[in-house]
Amino acid sequence: MTLKDNLPKFIAEEKYTSEILDAIEPEIEGIKLKLSQILLECSISTCSVDGVKRFEEDYGIPYNPSLSLDTRRKNVINKMLAKKRLTKEELINFIKRNIDGSQFYISNEAEKYQFTVYLIDENYKEKLYQALFNSRPAHLIFNIKLTSYEKRCNTFRCNELTI
Repeated sequence: MTLKDNLPKFIAEEKYTSEILDAIEPEIEGIKLKLSQILLECSISTCSVDGVKRFEEDYGIPYNPSLSLDTRRKNVINKMLAKKRLTKEELINFIKRNIDGSQFYISNEAEKYQFTVYLIDENYKEKLYQALFNSRPAHLIFNIKLTSYEKRCNTFRCNELTI
């Protein structure tokens, strides 16, 4: 929609007004483009590489050029969410967000203030450990257990290996 579309037809078709509006139109489109870019930079999920770097600086995450942009975004999101109280649902979302396609089971030992993550696939062990280590608050500790299980009559038989 142009500026002329917002004016009555007899004004928009007047020679001098039409010339002025035609000259201003590209500048207004440039301003709209800049504003949309600024809005994209305000969110970690849509910002550019420079925006991710700014978010990393804000959250005290060391710059690591060897990581992919997607991994760097996930690190920032993990740090943002680490300030919340950790619940089982938050931990499940954290694992799903950082490890695509992994199978896991979480047990909650409330009396010990502890969650235990049972990972099924050993290939995800290091990735999960790194994501948890980078995003956890300093006062928390965690255990990840590698396990294989068979489902028999709604029970699990596990072989555990603590990392």
